[in-house]
Amino acid sequence: MNWKIESYKTDVAEISSNDHQPIYTVNVINENNNIVASKEAYGNENLKTVTNQMIARYGQYIAKIEHNG
Repeated sequence: MNWKIESYKTDVAEISSNDHQPIYTVNVINENNNIVASKEAYGNENLKTVTNQMIARYGQYIAKIEHNG
């Protein structure tokens, strides 16, 4: 399979006046460019966690990981 995980920044959450966290959308996309799964991630640490969850579930199909933004 030739699937990919693609993430991109969709928004910024203001935790406090001096603490902002990016909000990401993480998609698993199949070879026909259809979204198989999608999940939001809050901050860089959560982005890593969500990406690893997607790899754990769909890893046998994943050929590429792209983080945009």
